[in-house]
Amino acid sequence: MRIQLHLLSLAGGLLCLSLSAKDSISPDVPTTDTTGKGRPAIQASFASSVERFYSLQGLNLLLQSKQPAGMQLGITREGRPVNAWYFPGTSDKKALVIGGMHGSELSSIEVAQALIEKLSMREEKTYYSVIIIPSLFPDNAATAMKVPEQAGSVLNIGRYTHEDAVDPNRQMPSPGKDYDEGSFTDHLHRPIETENQLLLQLIRIYKPERIANVHAIRNINYGGIYADPRTDENSIALGYGTDSSLAVDMASLVQRQQGNVAGNHLDKHPTALYYKDPVPAPKGLLQKRNTTGSALKAHRGSGISMGTWGTTAIRDEEDSSRCRNAMRVITIEVPGAKRSFDYASASRQAFFRKQVQAFVNAVEEVFLGEHYVEE
Repeated sequence: MRIQLHLLSLAGGLLCLSLSAKDSISPDVPTTDTTGKGRPAIQASFASSVERFYSLQGLNLLLQSKQPAGMQLGITREGRPVNAWYFPGTSDKKALVIGGMHGSELSSIEVAQALIEKLSMREEKTYYSVIIIPSLFPDNAATAMKVPEQAGSVLNIGRYTHEDAVDPNRQMPSPGKDYDEGSFTDHLHRPIETENQLLLQLIRIYKPERIANVHAIRNINYGGIYADPRTDENSIALGYGTDSSLAVDMASLVQRQQGNVAGNHLDKHPTALYYKDPVPAPKGLLQKRNTTGSALKAHRGSGISMGTWGTTAIRDEEDSSRCRNAMRVITIEVPGAKRSFDYASASRQAFFRKQVQAFVNAVEEVFLGEHYVEE
């Protein structure tokens, strides 16, 4: 199937990227209200004819344009677009920011959307070029938004696509292995959902040096910014120093702006290690990984996370296009899953708006800045 790339002019100097192919989607597909009651935060009209995956040529054309752009990665099974936004940087280094891996974590989507809005108004470019996916699982997010008062509760409404679905953040391929489009299965041979297929395809083509995966956490005592240790394709540690420093510097900025990063223990023993993860191994030694996740029925919480898969290098002797270096993966745990405006009182709304802005600033100023640049 031949795919054509279209760049469409939008208000505010942004471009819209979509892909036309044989299959057509109705132009009135539902969109997800992610950061404002009754309206999407980002106003953009995406073309109605899209292909689930797009070509290397298409993305290269976008990157060469050096223009901010919106793109549609694909369509969910309920007909919602999976949208992304591109902002060029001053260097050839590339970053990726993911919001809404868990649809139940509405605050993660609010942070990603707020980052898009801030970058769209920024006069100077960041050091890293960045693609931001504000809501990776918009169907699941829409389910959570029907009962926003339950966000962050033990019901986990919107976390999973259906009752027997695997945790979305545990659907990655085996460490050191590329995504196999022939099987569409993860490390444990389970089907990878469409939205994660779109993400993995984007990573293969875009090859970011670093990823910020924005989540939310129920226990606010573990809110913070964490780094997964990078390894070679055989899970041998490459050294954790700069990964840790990047996460701690981001957390320090959040704390200075009165944000909650209690899990980083900045006032006692600063750490970038998430409390459930194995201790980073010294450089040159085997790195242990957490492959079990949350204890859930039918082992739906087991598997490989983005933090494990993304930080493991891939080497393919038969196909060099599948090779990549270990990516630096930063996991952001926003304290509390509700959006700022889901809180009842004006004071609580103002407090959590400040939280959102602090995390946005950490991504913009530190993560996308010229800090601990990958060689």
